[in-house]
Amino acid sequence: MKLRNIALGFIAILCVLCFTTGCSKENEVDEKEEEKVIGNCTIVECMKQLEPTHTMEDIDKIIGFASTTDAMIGSDPIWKFDSKNWISFVKSGEDDITIQATIDKESIKNEDVKLPSSSDLKKDLNNGSFTYEEFVKKVGGEGTLTSISKGSRIYTWVEKNGQRLSATFNNKSGKCTIAIFR
Repeated sequence: MKLRNIALGFIAILCVLCFTTGCSKENEVDEKEEEKVIGNCTIVECMKQLEPTHTMEDIDKIIGFASTTDAMIGSDPIWKFDSKNWISFVKSGEDDITIQATIDKESIKNEDVKLPSSSDLKKDLNNGSFTYEEFVKKVGGEGTLTSISKGSRIYTWVEKNGQRLSATFNNKSGKCTIAIFR
């Protein structure tokens, strides 16, 4: 009887501790959800809808919330989806606008992507380059649009081990002009 009372007391103490400290997984999920800003689309889907001719007001409507600034990120207006994903609006001149996404690479990893070696990529660039569609066929998957300007678009691929490749495609020629491994 005494052992049973001790066991019940111990269980009661554990229940009170779990209740007061919130050690359930439900609370962990709630904290993550509080960090996220919910708009009209995901960061990847929003980038597909944006153009460098859009005003900040146009972008507010597409994304579904207004821009802010963040001293830790810089002085440019940003649309912050969460602590690892945001879109920046960078104005370098009167008509020189770049819309750039910072996207957590873990969220865009693609198991099917096989990035070429640096030497193969350099050879392709020296032999007249390639279009986005040709590169998609070569690596086995679509890239994620991460930057848009009047002159170019940048796509990023992340393979399963986390290696990242960003390639810039000229809007007029459709050809890759720069490719960078990270």
